[in-house]
Amino acid sequence: MAGPQGVGKHSFAIALAQALNCERVTEGEPCGDCVPCRKISRGEHADVRTILRESQDPSVKKDSRSQFIKIEQTRTLAEQSQFRPYEGRRRVFIIDDAEWLHPNAANSLLKTLEEPPDTSLLILITPKPFSLLDTIRSRCLLLSFAPLNAAQIEQHLRTIKTIASDEARLRAQLAGGSIGRAIELNIAEYREMRNVLLEIIETAAVSRDSIRLLNASEYLGRKLDKDVFERHLNALMVLLRDLFHLKLCRSNESLINEDVAERLERIAEALTVEQINAWTDGIAEVFRGLPRNVNRQLSMESLFLTA
Repeated sequence: MAGPQGVGKHSFAIALAQALNCERVTEGEPCGDCVPCRKISRGEHADVRTILRESQDPSVKKDSRSQFIKIEQTRTLAEQSQFRPYEGRRRVFIIDDAEWLHPNAANSLLKTLEEPPDTSLLILITPKPFSLLDTIRSRCLLLSFAPLNAAQIEQHLRTIKTIASDEARLRAQLAGGSIGRAIELNIAEYREMRNVLLEIIETAAVSRDSIRLLNASEYLGRKLDKDVFERHLNALMVLLRDLFHLKLCRSNESLINEDVAERLERIAEALTVEQINAWTDGIAEVFRGLPRNVNRQLSMESLFLTA
């Protein structure tokens, strides 16, 4: 199963395992309420296993945990796949983040993938199918998952009681097609970050206060760690996308940050399309320089003062 993070690949794999072992399956759909379905949902079914890399597996307690799925894990999987189901009709093995299979671990799966037992199913999940060995891909049936549209995500979010209804649209717009990302998003943190960035854009577009822009460059480039810095850049790109939309369409329909539309409209009036393009190109250049440890503060100074 291949597709972006958070679009439901693992949930689908679990649902498939339930359908294969459900006591009251109807037209291929598991009931979700029988004993096997509930045990699979809780991760307690003896015939359904999820294989994770050590760094993502909470059951691994040792201090140094591998980033890879190791050969010991796949050898155990290959051995157990030969056994008949213990309590259900089919054994299901789900390998999550399959792109992190160590080459030796991947090679140890080849025979099992080529000649799987009739009573076992192996599911490999990855956002990067072409990171898998060719010999692995050639033995698998590819099932691709596409990003969901914002309306589908918003509809799903409105069924979750812990998410406020007024947040659902913003979460959906920011999710990039991923339900998982929409649910995990810290809206309060995003709004605080967005307000900082809007103030910077307003300063650059209206007052051109170089001291405030230099202070903003220092804050973003020096005081934030790399991951938080990248989140700010991504949020800045989203705001520029909205500003670009307002300049071209002169309508707040389809804005991602629709809840601050009036503020964005005022900023858009003070900017030209060329300025927005310059900022976008500048941010893209910063992203390209991050792997080379580009000086983040100087990059932001150049962006804010010259774009």
